[in-house]
Amino acid sequence: MENFTAFSLFAIVASITPGPTNFIILSLSSRYKISKTLPVILGSCIGASFLVLMVGVGLGSTILTYPVIQQIMTWGGLLWLTLLAGKLYNYTPVISLEHDSQQPPLGFNAAFLMQAINPKTWMMAFAVISVYTKQGQDVLLNVSILSFIFLVIALPCLYIWALAGRLSQKLISQPKYMNVFNKLMALILLISVWWSIISTL
Repeated sequence: MENFTAFSLFAIVASITPGPTNFIILSLSSRYKISKTLPVILGSCIGASFLVLMVGVGLGSTILTYPVIQQIMTWGGLLWLTLLAGKLYNYTPVISLEHDSQQPPLGFNAAFLMQAINPKTWMMAFAVISVYTKQGQDVLLNVSILSFIFLVIALPCLYIWALAGRLSQKLISQPKYMNVFNKLMALILLISVWWSIISTL
């Protein structure tokens, strides 16, 4: 029980603190209704929980055995998220009800798969197997419970970011302010993606 409580606190911090997924949801919800961004929230949370499960039951040890796989996934993820930040930076806002009724460019599937190349999600998943699983436990059962706990906690945490995005839309309803906001989010996204790499140089 203490192990699950400790992990719950960790999951809150991991989900609510800034990261690529958080900034993407913040940006999308500033341009679209929250109902339109719910698939992104669900895809992100389920994808992260699934990654925790896969890493916990053995994928993590396989990747650690072959560092080249980890490097390929890391650099592939950095490149994809960097390109996404570039698209956000160059996005030309059009504030209108018609635009708000359209579907966001990112959906459930993309958000789900995005977690596989999100450095923050991988660090969180490896923390599960290194810190919150213990010898002698039923690994599959224990990791399954941890994955479910993370899913339950991550959903409201990312929803808070979506609410923040809607609030920002009301505050920056003019296109010029929205443009500045998008560029700021793009730069923050880049920093959140590359910070862990730069700090190790």
